[in-house]
Amino acid sequence: MLCMALLPSFLISYGITGLIRDELKSNIDSQLIYSSGSISSNINSKIKKTLEFLDLLNKIIENRNLAPDQKIAFMVSSVEKVDNILSLSLIVKEGDKFSEAVLTEKDAVRGEDHNDLQINNEKIDLSKLPFKDEHLPYLSTPQYNRHLKAWISTVVTKANMPNFPTSYLVAQIDLTDLSRDIDNHLLSRIGILFVADSTGAKFLSSKFIVDLPDRIMADAKILLKSSDKIKLTNNYSDPKFGNYVACFSYPTAVDWVVVSVIRENSAYASVHDAFIFFSVFLVLSAFVSIIAVILFSRHLSKPIIKMAEASKTIAGGHFNVDIDYTANDSIGTLSKSLSKMSGQLKEYFDEVHRQKMELEEYSRNLEKKVEERTNDLSESNKELKKAYRRVLELNEEKNEFMGIAAHDLKNPLVAVSSFADILKDDKDLTEGQRTDFLDEIMKASSRMFFIIKNLLDVNAIEQGKLNTKMERISVRAILDEILPQYTMAAAQKNINIQTSIEEGNLEIISDYSLTLQIVQNILSNALKFSPQNKKVYLTVRSSSDSRSVEIMIKDEGPGFTEEDKKKLYSKFAHLSARPTGGEHSTGLGLSIVKKLVEMMNGRISLKSESGKGAEFIISFPKARNNQTDEG
Repeated sequence: MLCMALLPSFLISYGITGLIRDELKSNIDSQLIYSSGSISSNINSKIKKTLEFLDLLNKIIENRNLAPDQKIAFMVSSVEKVDNILSLSLIVKEGDKFSEAVLTEKDAVRGEDHNDLQINNEKIDLSKLPFKDEHLPYLSTPQYNRHLKAWISTVVTKANMPNFPTSYLVAQIDLTDLSRDIDNHLLSRIGILFVADSTGAKFLSSKFIVDLPDRIMADAKILLKSSDKIKLTNNYSDPKFGNYVACFSYPTAVDWVVVSVIRENSAYASVHDAFIFFSVFLVLSAFVSIIAVILFSRHLSKPIIKMAEASKTIAGGHFNVDIDYTANDSIGTLSKSLSKMSGQLKEYFDEVHRQKMELEEYSRNLEKKVEERTNDLSESNKELKKAYRRVLELNEEKNEFMGIAAHDLKNPLVAVSSFADILKDDKDLTEGQRTDFLDEIMKASSRMFFIIKNLLDVNAIEQGKLNTKMERISVRAILDEILPQYTMAAAQKNINIQTSIEEGNLEIISDYSLTLQIVQNILSNALKFSPQNKKVYLTVRSSSDSRSVEIMIKDEGPGFTEEDKKKLYSKFAHLSARPTGGEHSTGLGLSIVKKLVEMMNGRISLKSESGKGAEFIISFPKARNNQTDEG
């Protein structure tokens, strides 16, 4: 009872923590999307402003009305006034060589400790940058400058200067403010926030990012190559690094991806703590309750033990019992009732003893009649049980039949009805469309005919109404008639049917049409359940004792599990294997095959392992040279 009282509390606690976890997960996903989106927005704003300024500067340089010294003055002024531009250079291309015509750069930048740091930029070599004229402006992957403690990227734009060789305006820009936004972001305290490009480089983060599942960067590269740049949140599980939640967001101004990542353990730590709190609270409550129950039960059990001893004395036939408990409570009332009951029991016991003697005399006369009636009832009960089991079996078969009729006949009936309505109402159909619709109706009709035929065959076999004509027949004649029927079906799935037929006498005593039906069913199943580009082996040989002929059909399909083998020949059996080409199965075929084989004094067996194909072996009595046909 104590467990039953505590169980609802445990379930409520578990449910509350589950709701908290779901809500927290939703909030974490939203936070990831918001964080990556805000960083993407900052990158867009920063890069667009820089590109717009360089475009304006490019137009000034291309202006025919300005003298060269005026253009250089504009470049110098731009470097001095624009904080994030570290240097500007005008580079001329002559043939395959690049030469620097103009270079202007900041003297120094203000570091994080408010000290001025000399730039000392290395000379820019455009031949080492993978840019193309048709894809300008070009923005390089940011590199971390340890001296300046800043992320620096190179921007290349084309300058169409009059009467001047091919020229490029090259700027080195400082992305430290973007890196600072990322490092100061709330998500960076509990997770990882960085930017990456299609090369897999990670930048704009001061963290050393190594312990991430490889699939995160793989997905980032794939999404960068995709034409649809959408925000995406996904879960990742890695046996080495653990479970992560990651979100991808894409700035429109540059081909980068913003990745926000958080460990599930960090995200859901509060849920875990809440669950532990509730669990500890329940354990302590249970412990206190157990102690209280033990103390109360000890106080309550003393008078109950006395009455239990008195009850044993009364049960032993000693009715003069005095119970020494006079308290005016429910137990005292019970003790008085027990004392009164002992006196009444003595009176009742004497009366029962007298009636017992009378009944013994009467029962002796009834024993014989009861024994006879019991035997009759026992036999009747056995018959009723047999009839009841048969009714259950028939009811189950009826339900299975109704399921087959409702499921397997519904689809072809709908197809026949639908295509017939179209043929009736649509007068604009071409002759080819009418032929196609009629073909579909014929296919659906054939499928319904096959299902109904199987059901009728099962019924006829079980009622003993299926007539057989036992005669001397050739197995080769059976195969010559069957194999051409499955040429097209095998070709559609590129399945090779390999036959091996032993030389000599391969005649059996059997019914020709039923034998044909048996082999057709097994061969059809082998093709139906075989994957594309496999083989089906059909072998015919005499048995080791030469008394029978064995027909062996082996496939390379999924085979049968041990559970499948138990119900393989049952009616309406639902097995684990499924047809590989969209074919249909009623579950009656193997049931019919087994009954037909046994009707003709044959045997059927199976060799199969799950995942390694299946081989059916059908044996029929071999016809002797001097044996005549049997009816």
